[in-house]
Amino acid sequence: MSTAPLPPPDAVQNILLWHQGALGDLLLAGPALLALRRHYPQARLTALGHPGRWALLAPTLSLEAVWDSAAAAWAPLFAPDLPLPPLLTARLAPFQLALIFSPQPHLGLPARLTQAGIPAVRWLPSWPGSGREPVGAYQAAHLTRLGVCLPQEPFHLLVSDAWEKQLPSVLAAANPFLAVAPGSGHPKKNWPLAHYYQVTRSLAWSHGLAVVWLAGPGEEPILPYLRGLAAAQDHLLLAHLPLTAVAAALARCRIYLGGDSGLTHLAAAVGVPGVLALFGPTDPRVWAPQGHGVRVLRAPCPQSPCAPAREITCPAPVCLQDLAPEQVIGATTTLLPDS
Repeated sequence: MSTAPLPPPDAVQNILLWHQGALGDLLLAGPALLALRRHYPQARLTALGHPGRWALLAPTLSLEAVWDSAAAAWAPLFAPDLPLPPLLTARLAPFQLALIFSPQPHLGLPARLTQAGIPAVRWLPSWPGSGREPVGAYQAAHLTRLGVCLPQEPFHLLVSDAWEKQLPSVLAAANPFLAVAPGSGHPKKNWPLAHYYQVTRSLAWSHGLAVVWLAGPGEEPILPYLRGLAAAQDHLLLAHLPLTAVAAALARCRIYLGGDSGLTHLAAAVGVPGVLALFGPTDPRVWAPQGHGVRVLRAPCPQSPCAPAREITCPAPVCLQDLAPEQVIGATTTLLPDS
């Protein structure tokens, strides 16, 4: 794949942004995507990936369209021995530039996109394969080699007024509030629910905070327990909302508590004043969300972080079990405006 500088702005009218990663990975790429938008201010940007995740970036990047990468229409791009269907080449013909975000360079995809008529195709890494370099800095170095400079300010998502209309009316009475997201993409990255129960009970009592629990499809197995925890403490549980509605809810909250998850990155991206991110096996030097109000609390285990790249190999998440609720309560309290 070519590592030549990107074509000049006056030569590019349409750009295809290909990113199929998880929510946290996509938001970590936010500064790179914003840099590309500013480098090509007049270009029309089309995103290809998970529509629900990309919808979060649509107002910030002024996206022209979002295409679903799971659609069967893209399958021929991964079948190099078959001719490209005319409908597919016609769909890709307007683009002068395609940028592919992935952990490793695709072997055949750039050639197929070029074959489809896109003259410039470039790869950007989703994350560093090894080492301790933050994702944002790693991507910035690659963009610099392509002739693009990243903005210096922290990445911030614009929250659309339309997203507010997706929120349940009961949320209007829960301000200011503490948002809690106990799940993640891997169970070994999750702090014990019993610890969350102790912390939310203490903070609600001591600081008069309403508590809103957030749960998505990944939390389906623990949803009965979350319902019980929320009901026992008269808290609000928001389950299976669109990500745009979750973003609108987070933009209203005063403080956020969660683990190494996409929702923690989302909380930082919408500008929650205080974000406490709990890290165990994964390395916050690489994966921590960025923002002025973000604080990372690491597990006390001497082997933590123990996950090379993204592979969590420890047999049990002992590190997070040993992170005491009292320590989290103290750290959360320091993030409150009146502390």
